[in-house]
Amino acid sequence: MTNPIIAMIPLNKLSRSQLNVRKTTVSEEEDNELYASIKANGIKQNLLVHKSGKGYHVHAGGRRLTMLERLSAEGEIPADKDIPCIVETKKQAEETSLIENFVRADMHPADEFEAFNALEKKGWSREEIANRFGVTLNFVDRRMKLARVSPLIIEAFRANKMTLECMQAFSITDDHARQNEVWEELATNPYVPYPQNIKSALTRRTHHGNSKLGRFVGVDAYQAAGGTVLRDLFSDNDSVHLADSELLEKLAREKLQVTADDLAKEWKWVTVELEVAYDAFRRFGRVYPEPVEPSAAIVNEVEELESRIEAFSSQYDEETWTDEQQAEEDAAAERLEELRKIIANSAVFMDEQKAIAGVVVTVDYDGDLRIEAGLVRPEDLLEKKAVSDNDEGDTAAPDIEMPVSRRGVAKDPVAEARKEQGVSALLANDLRAARHQVLKAHLAADFATAFDVMLYSMCLRVLTDNTYRPTPINVVVSQAETYRSRDAIKDTIAQRMLQATEEGLNVEWESLPSPQDFRAMCALPDNDKQALFAWCVAHGVIPQLATDTCAHPVIEVIGQRMAVDTAACWRPTAENYWSRVKKDHAIKVARELIDDRWADDKAKDKKPIIAASMEQAFSEDPRAAAGLTAQTAQKTSTWLPDGMAFTGSITEQAAAPDYSSQDYDEDDDRIPEDSEEGDAGPDDGDVDPEAELQDDEQEIDEDDDIPAFLKDNAA
Repeated sequence: MTNPIIAMIPLNKLSRSQLNVRKTTVSEEEDNELYASIKANGIKQNLLVHKSGKGYHVHAGGRRLTMLERLSAEGEIPADKDIPCIVETKKQAEETSLIENFVRADMHPADEFEAFNALEKKGWSREEIANRFGVTLNFVDRRMKLARVSPLIIEAFRANKMTLECMQAFSITDDHARQNEVWEELATNPYVPYPQNIKSALTRRTHHGNSKLGRFVGVDAYQAAGGTVLRDLFSDNDSVHLADSELLEKLAREKLQVTADDLAKEWKWVTVELEVAYDAFRRFGRVYPEPVEPSAAIVNEVEELESRIEAFSSQYDEETWTDEQQAEEDAAAERLEELRKIIANSAVFMDEQKAIAGVVVTVDYDGDLRIEAGLVRPEDLLEKKAVSDNDEGDTAAPDIEMPVSRRGVAKDPVAEARKEQGVSALLANDLRAARHQVLKAHLAADFATAFDVMLYSMCLRVLTDNTYRPTPINVVVSQAETYRSRDAIKDTIAQRMLQATEEGLNVEWESLPSPQDFRAMCALPDNDKQALFAWCVAHGVIPQLATDTCAHPVIEVIGQRMAVDTAACWRPTAENYWSRVKKDHAIKVARELIDDRWADDKAKDKKPIIAASMEQAFSEDPRAAAGLTAQTAQKTSTWLPDGMAFTGSITEQAAAPDYSSQDYDEDDDRIPEDSEEGDAGPDDGDVDPEAELQDDEQEIDEDDDIPAFLKDNAA
């Protein structure tokens, strides 16, 4: 290490070096701070320079040089003022510049605002501190505000347990006890504290100045009544919190009561409420103001205005017409329109209405006075009586709109039909989820359909003005909420289909950082992109049953287009269906699809036994499980509850088809459990071997139509 050479060099021989590593400019506020410091105290740190021709280049201290030149230009110092410098070689210059700018630590903010606070305690004014350091008064105020935070909080800030923004949040109040209380609560939380959480905790017992009560009472009126405020100096909108909630609410009630006292002279009852729930008036009946004839004064004024406007029209002459006449005509027309609106909106509450109804005086969301008039309490609801029933000839009671809670509710025919079958809302959700899973599994593997569905939905959102128009999928591709039915769609064929599709997705690009991941995805082959697109679209499809009241017809067309066979993927079992519906519904379905004798035999059993029998009879292979004939098994093995099949239309109901016209022997609809298939039972008639052979051939032919994912090599 060589000994530094210190020299006093005239300012006009110094210039900024290109070797200075600090290229990024600082803020104007920071430059002003440095300017004020040098102006008041001079240079406290030597500039680092190296020889260049007849002058010297500054390679460390460029900002100080700029401020010195600014002082010289303003006449504060001479142009040839000697500046203390350390002279180095050009070889040392770049390394020194890097070391000075990189290996250094800024002053900790806690030290900074405590230093400001110390100056204030010594008697410095806010203006003197601001001028000395070249900062604004607002900057000084904020630093002083931070200095008044609890010492416990300041020490936590020094220990890097919170950010400067958290410190600023604590400064919203000067109550050290409250600050410490909130910090102790947050310190036990495993998460890093956020400024908003701190503000919320400190102002939990206050009202914001912009709250509805704050706007209604007014911050000035609140302070005039002795209320204290908390001001957030670090908020862009100078946020104010009213700390004395009891005082604010008292002032609001008093202001409301003035209006209530006037209304109480006319109405049966009047109450003052600071908060009113959105459904608070559902229990009340209603009377409404009735239209009244306008006063004679208004009628006369309207007639006069109409006459004047008619006169203007008849006297109009383009050559003699003046601006004064035009202004007078416009004023008359404007007043006439105003009076016509008054007449159209003229309606008042009648005395007989006020005699049975009341008023709630409160504050609306915007902080304005809200008067809810014409409310009839349940105990004041009057029974209407005909005038002829009143011996004294009094008028009938006024018309009263009944409370919402007493009005009739239109019945949903779909809900009524499900109720008749014993299909609960929970079961309907499970059926909807199972059907949705089946559709999703097919859609996830079908790019062409998925693309058209997504394109259709996006067009509805982008190309039309009606943003509320329903679409078959969520355009944002949100996951459908079927988690409540997760047990009903566990270990299903559709789940295995989804798993096989997911395993084939190319998702290696996901692990790359952005934007490399996007470039890698763009480089994927088209078939990989198509698979990803179909997968994402399938996860946005909306779950529904075809019989839902608001079922979307396009979803039904989607399922029909892909020939989705719900019955091949989902069968009604005792657990997922038969034990959850009414016994009568199960027997009715059995009677329609099997026969009366089978249904009568099972009708005597308890519900668990019926459910188990129905599971066998409606399984994938009812012939083996329940001993049904091929003809009956063909019906039961494909039967689905209402709304589960994809028929392409929401108007078609999934009711069991009518097979009564078909010609077959009911005794052949089932095979006794104690006999081998093909052997005649004691109640069977003659068995036709050719018919059996045809049934077997039909079964073989039908097997060829089984979807690939149901065969042994399916995933």
